[in-house]
Amino acid sequence: MYWPLFRFSPAIMLMGMISGGWLLIRSILVWGDVGGAYTFGIDIPIAATVLLVWAGCVVLLLIPPSSVLARQGGEVKTPALVWPLGRRFRVWAMAAAPICGLLGTMIPPGIVAALGSGRDIWFALPIVIATTALGIAIIWISLRGAILGVELTPTHLIARGYFVTKTHSREDIMGVRVVSLTAWQSYLLEKVMNRVVDATAELQMHDGSKHRLFASNSHEDDLEIGAEIVRDWCDAKPDAATP
Repeated sequence: MYWPLFRFSPAIMLMGMISGGWLLIRSILVWGDVGGAYTFGIDIPIAATVLLVWAGCVVLLLIPPSSVLARQGGEVKTPALVWPLGRRFRVWAMAAAPICGLLGTMIPPGIVAALGSGRDIWFALPIVIATTALGIAIIWISLRGAILGVELTPTHLIARGYFVTKTHSREDIMGVRVVSLTAWQSYLLEKVMNRVVDATAELQMHDGSKHRLFASNSHEDDLEIGAEIVRDWCDAKPDAATP
C-alpha cells in the first residue's frame, strides 16, 4: 500500500498546499481583522480536516515499511528506496507545503501590483519576476518532497531531484561516491533549503561522465550508507536481479 501513496505524493502535497494556504489566509482574515469584516465559516473546519488528512499521509510517507527499502548487501528484485539519500531535506520539503500554499496565493497579487505600478514598473517588475521565480521553485520542490532521493529497480537507478527525474541504467553505472559540491552549487542549495549543504552523491559512468544527485544530499553518515547501498546494487551479479 505504500507505493500508491508514494507515486501520488505530489497530489497529496498539492492537497496540503491548498488546504493549508486557505486555512492560514482565512484564519488571518477572521481572527486578525479588528473591524470584523470577515466571519467564521464552514470552509475553515473543512480546510482544517483536509489538512489533518494531509498530515496523516505525510506521516505514513515518512515511515516506509522495510519491504520497500533497499539495504546494504541485499538483492534488489523489486523497486526499493535508498532511504538515507535525501533524508535530510525530505521532511523539510514536505512540511513546507502549507506555507507554500500561502506563498502561492501571494504571487498573483504581486504581479498585478507590479504591472499597475505606473512609472515605477521598470523597477518593480524585475523584483517581482525574481521573487515569483523563487516562489514557484520552492512550491515545485515541496510538491516533489516525498519522492526526493533515489529508487533502485533490478535494472535502473531512478534519481528524483528537486525539479526533474532522471533514470540511469545499471549497466551504465560504474560506481558511486560522495563528493563535495562546488561553491556555486553549495550557495544555491543553501539559499533554497536554508541549510548548509556541502556534499552529495555522484554517479560515475562507464563512458567517463559523472552525474551528481543533488537531491540526495544529506548528513555525512547517511550519504556514506546510501552510497554503499548503491555500490552493492551495482556490484550485484546480473542473474541476481529479476529482469
